Amino acid sequence: MSSTRIRSIRSIRSIRSIAITVLLWAYFTGAFVAGYWVVFLFAGILRGRTGLGWALRSYTRGFIAVVKLAIPPLRLDVPEQRELDNTRGTVVVCNHLSFLDPLLMLAYLPRLITIVRPDFLRVPIFGWLLRGAGFLGPDLFSEGRPWIDRVARHLRRGGNLLIFPEGTRSRDGRLAPLKKGAFYLAKHLCAPIAILRIAGTDHVFAPGRLTFDVSAGRAIEIRRLALISVAEAAQSTTHELTVRVREMLEHRTD
Repeated sequence: MSSTRIRSIRSIRSIRSIAITVLLWAYFTGAFVAGYWVVFLFAGILRGRTGLGWALRSYTRGFIAVVKLAIPPLRLDVPEQRELDNTRGTVVVCNHLSFLDPLLMLAYLPRLITIVRPDFLRVPIFGWLLRGAGFLGPDLFSEGRPWIDRVARHLRRGGNLLIFPEGTRSRDGRLAPLKKGAFYLAKHLCAPIAILRIAGTDHVFAPGRLTFDVSAGRAIEIRRLALISVAEAAQSTTHELTVRVREMLEHRTD
């Protein structure tokens, strides 16, 4: 194949990536403005924080469906989808590769809250919805005890808390050192710990890139590796839990 033809193919792929990226993010914001705000409004009025959480999950599930339609070669493999849908009162820990990760977690895990970046909370309307649904900002530690009590109530009512223990997205696909906060919190609140591993999102929407990769053969996989019971966690130190979870996230059978 000539170098001219190769450049031409790359140019076409680049144009497709830009076009699809614009389409997807236009849908993400436009669907809300076009009418989905009504769903949030009534969900919030009728069911409060729980209703807003349901509306956010419904909205992100719709966005993921549109991503799959816009990128037909993309495969999304979630073999334990039923187990994820039945997750209740659990601290969920997962590796972090892409901005798509929290959207996928919202789509597949019910009644989920997590810690979000402060700039997300400052976005008009969107930040209010996140706060209203019970999402936490990084300033939560300045609140003292109240935020822990709020998370405890959320877990007791069947909600789930997502924490990316790496603290940020991996830039090279390798697992960064895990922070111990998620495991300390799970032990302190007597909550089970679900360990999830996500793969492939960094190829579809990589850190540092502004466009989706629409190349053929891309796949995203979400696996539930294990569920550590409250009794198991109580018999382990926070350090032991951190080491155990890291070993599970690093081990691959494929």
